[in-house]
Order: sequence, then structure tokens, then C-alpha cells
Amino acid sequence: MGGVGSLIAVGFGIVWTIMAFAITQNSPFPVVGWAFPLFGIVFIISGLAMAAYNFFNATTKKRLSIIDITAPGEEPDPLNTHFGQPNDDVQSTEERLNTLEKLRASGAISESEFSEQRRRILHEI
Repeated sequence: MGGVGSLIAVGFGIVWTIMAFAITQNSPFPVVGWAFPLFGIVFIISGLAMAAYNFFNATTKKRLSIIDITAPGEEPDPLNTHFGQPNDDVQSTEERLNTLEKLRASGAISESEFSEQRRRILHEI
């Protein structure tokens, strides 16, 4: 949404500026002649700033995402692989099975829950 919003802001700013200059060219009020088109310039500058921020945010290793693409431990974020950042939150199958075994031994999960989760983990291999 951020990239689309920045493109809309830039487009709106360009159209606003052109139309405002055309409308206020022969204005009897000199302040209106430069202040009215200034709003379009502000939209263009803010749209370009948003586009730069969104591009930087989408392409760096330390991306900020308000909504995570994947849940930790479920599957790796494909963009992490693309930008060379390791997925530290993804456990190996052996670690997951060991954790599951500890949960069963402590009584945190029942035998049937253990069997179901173990089957699911092994099915992912």
C-alpha cells in the first residue's frame, strides 16, 4: 500500500500543480498565484519521500514490516533468503522434536497431542 500511495500522491501533486498554475495565472490576488500551486509541490515532495522510504524499507536486510509475512517457526521469510539474511527463528527438525519430547515429559501436552505434533513435524520433511 505504501508504494501505491506514494505514486498516487506524486500523480495527484503533478495534476494539482499544473491545474493550479493554469487557474491562478491571471489571478488578481498575487498570494493565491503562488500559494495555491504550492500544495501540489508539497504532495510531490511527500510522495517522493514516501517512495524512497518504502523502497529502502523493502530492500534492506533490516526491513520493518507492520504485518509479518510468516509466523516465526512456521516457514522462512522468502525475502530473508533473497537479501541474504539468515532465518534464526526457524528450528531444525531435530530441535523441534526434542522440544516436543520435553513438553510431553513435563506433562505440558498429552500423549495424543505429542503424537499429532510429531506426525506433523515428520510430515514436513
